[in-house]
Amino acid sequence: MDRTRSDRRRPGLRRLGVVVGAVVLLTGCAPAVSPATPGPPPSSGSGPPPVIGGSDLVFLRTMTAHQERTLVIVRVAPQRIRHPRLRTLVAAIDATETDEVAQAREWLRAAGAEPGGHRHEHPSPGGGAPDPGGGAPDPVSRLRDTPVTGYDAALVAVLVVQQRQAAGLARAHRASAVSPTVRDLARRIDESRTAQVQLLTELPVARVAP
Repeated sequence: MDRTRSDRRRPGLRRLGVVVGAVVLLTGCAPAVSPATPGPPPSSGSGPPPVIGGSDLVFLRTMTAHQERTLVIVRVAPQRIRHPRLRTLVAAIDATETDEVAQAREWLRAAGAEPGGHRHEHPSPGGGAPDPGGGAPDPVSRLRDTPVTGYDAALVAVLVVQQRQAAGLARAHRASAVSPTVRDLARRIDESRTAQVQLLTELPVARVAP
C-alpha cells in the first residue's frame, strides 16, 4: 500500500523538482519554495474528482485550450534558446502546464465534459485582439520563422502575452468559481503566471514592456 502511494506521488515530485530548480537558477536563491514558485497541481489519483459544473467547466475548457497553446509555443524550437535562464524557465513552464492540463482533463472527463471542440481565440503577439482577416502573424508561425539569433527575444515577447492572458483568465474566475478545487487552481495559475511574466520581462533578452 505504501509503495502504491509513493508511485502515485513520484511524477508530481519530479515536476516539483523541475520547477524548484528553475526558480533556483533564475533567482540565484537557496532552494526554497517562494510565493513566486509555481506550485504543482493536485496529484492524479489522490482522491475522488471534485464536483464541477457551470462556469467552472467553461473556465477549465478555456484554460486547457490556452495551456495547450502555450505548450505548442514552448515546444516549437527549444534547441534555438540560447540564454540558460530562459531555457530553464521554459522547461518549468512545460512541466507545470503539462501536469495542469492532464489534471483538468481528468476533472472534465469525470464531469462528462470532454474538453475537445472548444474554440479559444489567441491575440496577436503584440497583445491586441485577434485579426479576423488573418492579418496578424500567428505566434507559432512567427517563432518557426525566427532564426537562432533573434529567437530568445521573440519567444519572450510571445510568452509574456500568453502568460498575461492566462493570469487574467484565472484572476477573473477566482471570484466566481463554485468548486473550491477549481478556485484553488485559478489562484495558483494567476500567481504562477504573474511570477513567470515578471521573470520573463527581467531577462536581458526581453524587449517587451514590463
